[in-house]
Amino acid sequence: MKNKRNFKHIFLITVDALRADHVGCIGGGNLTPNIDKMARTSLLFTRAFSNGPGTNQSFPAIMTSTYFLMHKGFYIIPQYKTLAEVVQENSFKTAGFHSNPFLSKTFGWDRGFDEFYDFMDEIKSPSAFITSKQEEGVKNELFRFVASRLAGNRNLRLRQLIKKIYYKYSGLEMPYLEGKELNKQVFRWINRNLEDRFFVWMHYMDPHYPYIPPKEYCKEFLTRKEAFEFCTSINWKNVSDDEIETLIGLYGGEVRYTDYCIGEFIEFLEGKGLLKNSIIFLTADHGEAFMEHDRYGHKPDILYNEVLHIPLLIHGLNYFLEYNLPVQLLDLSPTILDVLKIPKPKTFLGDSLITLVEKRKINTPIFSESAEPDLINLKYYVEKKFISCIKDEWKLIINELLNTKELYNIKQDFNENNNLIIKEQTIYLEIKKTIEKHIQIEKNIENSYS
Repeated sequence: MKNKRNFKHIFLITVDALRADHVGCIGGGNLTPNIDKMARTSLLFTRAFSNGPGTNQSFPAIMTSTYFLMHKGFYIIPQYKTLAEVVQENSFKTAGFHSNPFLSKTFGWDRGFDEFYDFMDEIKSPSAFITSKQEEGVKNELFRFVASRLAGNRNLRLRQLIKKIYYKYSGLEMPYLEGKELNKQVFRWINRNLEDRFFVWMHYMDPHYPYIPPKEYCKEFLTRKEAFEFCTSINWKNVSDDEIETLIGLYGGEVRYTDYCIGEFIEFLEGKGLLKNSIIFLTADHGEAFMEHDRYGHKPDILYNEVLHIPLLIHGLNYFLEYNLPVQLLDLSPTILDVLKIPKPKTFLGDSLITLVEKRKINTPIFSESAEPDLINLKYYVEKKFISCIKDEWKLIINELLNTKELYNIKQDFNENNNLIIKEQTIYLEIKKTIEKHIQIEKNIENSYS
């Protein structure tokens, strides 16, 4: 497969906490008709894996084609080039849109973007979340006064604390921009830059906890406030099956809503006549656990497939294929550069997925990394790490904090119900050596840039 097109517009769409098995073209069901429609004319990867269980752990792979442990914290190490920097150096205008505080400019995620909108320095009140009466309330006036004094403050923790106080007293139910509002921002920017070559990254937050879908996507409750109160009142130490079912329903509503927003985005591109010169990469940073292994959410030590298995597709190549071998997000940025015929920088560790598909071979071992966070000091305790390795049909999970090891044959047991660590000691030792070699390679790379 050789790309003969010169793409003028590149879109990278990432969705927070979107499980692969909730995307119809991968896991079945009807939650994502717009994504499924795209997939029918796309290169679709049904066994794509995140290189970490959360935003902090996965985005280094997405945007810099490096591993989480190479950065050791919340900040992106400047020695490793970002995708946006490389594209920008090759005469593309660049813009980023999101509202995830862990991806804010505070941590360096604005590198390479001509325009970067993380909405961290301003509080917006989408009409879906707050009434006009609340907007005029005394508490909001107090917030505006305090926020104005903090406008130039670089202390992320302080700003986030002020925001939390605002959400609590204003009735604002979600601390991020909902999908429709994100689309409006992106549409506005595109309309101003129609004649330019550009790269746009946009990140939908809606499937992230708490699950509060708009009313028309919520079957479980009459209002979003009721959904919010339900989500935040769960006692996870004693959660019932009915509560889990309700949470999954609310999460499904958020997935359907996000899919609607993606459909709205595609419709906008079609209306502007942009699709013929565009390529769209769609994926997620991680999934979400609903007690499959007695765990919920995407905590740093959850390395099971309900969290690591994510959707990935490339739309616009005029190459339609469902690829079922394991691939990883580490290869996403190299793939984008390959499609654009831009050489990858030496700091990128991944390879082009296009080459992988052409050779029809199993990927190199896929590593997912994490560690226990220190949210107060914005760092990770990397001395005791969590790491998994997918090699051929096997997956090994090592938790150094608890000193546990799990081995699964994910070809036969994708849901990871049967731990074979005792029965398959030879395979365990082989993959353990692979992990040790991987860690040493990371250390060597770090030393070369120190």
